[in-house]
Amino acid sequence: MSKESNHWLMKWSNIIATLATTVLAITALITVYLTVAAWKVQQETARPYFVLKESPQVVLGNELSLELKFNNVGVHPAVNLSSETIVFDETLSGEPIHHDESAIVNEIPKDALSSLVMILPSEKPNYQQSDIKPHYVVVDLQYGDPILNKSYNQTIYMKWNGIEKGKVQPTVHVRVDEKTKVLQYFQKHGIDLKERS
Repeated sequence: MSKESNHWLMKWSNIIATLATTVLAITALITVYLTVAAWKVQQETARPYFVLKESPQVVLGNELSLELKFNNVGVHPAVNLSSETIVFDETLSGEPIHHDESAIVNEIPKDALSSLVMILPSEKPNYQQSDIKPHYVVVDLQYGDPILNKSYNQTIYMKWNGIEKGKVQPTVHVRVDEKTKVLQYFQKHGIDLKERS
């Protein structure tokens, strides 16, 4: 083999080796990226997350109370659960009839229930003898994940359809067009939730 052909062969060998190394490096980077992305998705699916266990329970008497039962369906526990609850007339007029904040100190593990009870004031002596117009019920939850060391917010929008002829009407989820009106109501009344999701 001549010197020239040997030089040409070595040159192409180096080019092929460089290309192979570059392809392996890019493949390794893509693998690392996909692994990290999958790990982040897996972390997010394990975070604490609250859902309503059942429709809110309405108890009538000399006062009216609404009880919401939340269930942590996430894998991780929730800590420092606090809530801001706002109840106001569906006509979106006047101040809220209930606006309160509360917090729970204990950790809430997976599949554990947490109750939130709202006592609604009345000008009438007995709710059982009244018809009550529908009301919006908004609950803003804030809590932490001690494993991921992250904080989360969830805002739940519901509409309680009140009482008709002594019968308690159901509670339903708010429609998208209603949510826009609710947010305008909050803005008008200076109500600033931490996150309006």
